[in-house]
Amino acid sequence: MTNKNLRTRISKEKWVPDKNLLPIMFGKEVEEREELGKKEKEKIALFEKGLANGLRKDDTIEQAVKKIVKTALAAEFGSSLPKAKGAEGMISSITRGILSDDTLRKQALVIIDRFAKIESS
Repeated sequence: MTNKNLRTRISKEKWVPDKNLLPIMFGKEVEEREELGKKEKEKIALFEKGLANGLRKDDTIEQAVKKIVKTALAAEFGSSLPKAKGAEGMISSITRGILSDDTLRKQALVIIDRFAKIESS
């Protein structure tokens, strides 16, 4: 098989996420998700705590999605990754990808609505 055939075959396959994110987005508690391992539950709890502390209702959608991406990277790979040299380009690319896809944008808006706090004056 040539490289061209391999690339074509790979690009035609559709990526399907291996975890169902809707229970997370709609408030099912981490402890209730029995199918997740302990480490995954800890990462999700860290992600949700980071969102609750970081998202604000007065953020623009782009700012909020960027915060979601940074928080997800920090929860999954450690807090040093989003701060690493060169990470800003990756974060911006992921943010643009989310904002340009209807389904991902809607999911991000649900997350923002659930976790964003109103700034007290």
